[in-house]
Amino acid sequence: MTSSRPVREALAHHVARHPDVTRWCVAYSGGMDSHVLLHVAVDLLGADDTMTLRAVHVDHALHEDSVEWTRHVATVAASLGVVLATHRVQVAETGEGPEAAARAARYGAFAAELRPGEHLLLAQHAGDQAETFLMQALRGSGPDGLASIPRKRAFAAGVMARPLLGCPREALAAEAEAAGLRWIEDPSNDDLSFDRNYLRHEILPRLEARWPAATRTLGRTALRASAASQTLLGIAQEDLGQVRVRGVGELSVSELRVLPRERAYNVLRLWVRQAGLRMPRLQDLVQVLDTLVRARDDSGGIVGVRDYELRRYRDRLYLLEPQFETPDFEHEWRAPFVDLAVPEAGLELTREACHRQGIALPASGSVTVRSREGGELIRLGEPAFHKEVKKLLQESGVPPWRRAAIPLLYIDGRLAAVWNLAVAADFRTRPLGSSDGVASDEGLPA
Repeated sequence: MTSSRPVREALAHHVARHPDVTRWCVAYSGGMDSHVLLHVAVDLLGADDTMTLRAVHVDHALHEDSVEWTRHVATVAASLGVVLATHRVQVAETGEGPEAAARAARYGAFAAELRPGEHLLLAQHAGDQAETFLMQALRGSGPDGLASIPRKRAFAAGVMARPLLGCPREALAAEAEAAGLRWIEDPSNDDLSFDRNYLRHEILPRLEARWPAATRTLGRTALRASAASQTLLGIAQEDLGQVRVRGVGELSVSELRVLPRERAYNVLRLWVRQAGLRMPRLQDLVQVLDTLVRARDDSGGIVGVRDYELRRYRDRLYLLEPQFETPDFEHEWRAPFVDLAVPEAGLELTREACHRQGIALPASGSVTVRSREGGELIRLGEPAFHKEVKKLLQESGVPPWRRAAIPLLYIDGRLAAVWNLAVAADFRTRPLGSSDGVASDEGLPA
């Protein structure tokens, strides 16, 4: 920035790049950085009748003075003529540390507050970007992580933007001093037990003493990593389109196997990201590729990754919630066959679904709906023959972990149907015009 007011110029530049945006919201913590952003936003946007500017404050309830801080924030917003929304949240430990837990709670409040098309402005600056880059580098992150803090991204109903990301903290401090601002000093910002604070107070000053341009240089490196990440994302999207099994969410093991290792890793990362799950670690990806994808063709297996798991069956790779053993179940379904919930299988049986599958329900009495016990036979075909249910499930490609949840329907003590897979010859509905008792193939697997 060549301007003597880099903070104002940065925000003005962001606003000018989005002429169609009329709704703006500042994330206002009460600290110096967010106070400067709110103050400058009022100057730039407050007098424009076509613009709507407001602020949102999140009380994490982690400090004994947090209620007093909320009062301070409300007083400042009122003095500026800015409508303020406040959210008091509960910070729940996520297993990734207190900073991540607080961020998750804060972002949840932001998502609930943001209106369609609105830009949520955060006051993170060049120092924050340098700290994030160092933290990601120390974790061994690849280009995605080293890209650090994005300048802008879609978020909830609107956009999350950080227009000051190129501004040094000194520029924000100069703006605050020139305007005579008063802000909250959170004592936790000086607690060196937090990684970010340690980098801010102990490491970055030493780097800048030796290399004065360290903060700007780390920011430029983050931008280059972001560009590389976007290039790799484009390749991963093409590769995922090639390896995804058409019409379903699984991946083809044989197609994934022929990709170079790093491209296969990127496909798996993108697949997980699109499912809305947390990113796997490198060691997780290595295990998936070596024990599931590149194992012999008749291999199965499971790799547990945080709060989800990957499983292989035949030529397909599945991304699943942790699978628990389905308990045995047995239910009586009585005429007139009102919808029957089978909670153990996560299903609801209906007359309409039976009709679609060609199952002839009895006019009176009941149907027994139960799980497999092993050794069941079902009478299929014309002329009819007995087939093992186990073989039927195998030939239908049902993964082993799903088989116990498939209900078997018994009528008069005989197996009448395997739900959504097969109907016994003696219990099929008759097609229109038929008099031989042979049912149509509606509802059976191809």
